[in-house]
Amino acid sequence: MKLTKLSQFGIFTLLFSFSLLGCDNDVLDKSSAVEELREMERLQVQGILEKDSIMMREILANDLIVNAPSNSVVDINMAMEALKLGYIDYTFYEQEIDDIKIIENIGIVMGLETVMPTGLTGKAGTTEKRRFTDIWMYKNSQWLMIARQATNISVE
Repeated sequence: MKLTKLSQFGIFTLLFSFSLLGCDNDVLDKSSAVEELREMERLQVQGILEKDSIMMREILANDLIVNAPSNSVVDINMAMEALKLGYIDYTFYEQEIDDIKIIENIGIVMGLETVMPTGLTGKAGTTEKRRFTDIWMYKNSQWLMIARQATNISVE
């Protein structure tokens, strides 16, 4: 059976349309994605302050990697253990977001954070200022943190 050029074009258009429907193009509106990431950052701060490991597991990717202010690289299991044991424990945690950039399904958040460690965290009773970069991925209709970097710039 020989297809006419019009029939071939119609079949191609139909197949192309179905392939687009199968793509994970959930993040199309960058301004709403930026607001969603602001909320994810707020949840991260809340989860750490409240030591809420359940919330933290919901927003962190299973393959998370963190370049911690302690100058060590940790994975999700090590981070969750540190939260559970009290090595991540603050009486105060505030973020000032400088910029949020969306590139396809990746969100990059950069800014300054101020924390007041307590307990086993290290320099308890001080105020630490850090530059941070959080990397989020939009996958299966949700944002998950896939990487984080935080570097102390001052300890008072």
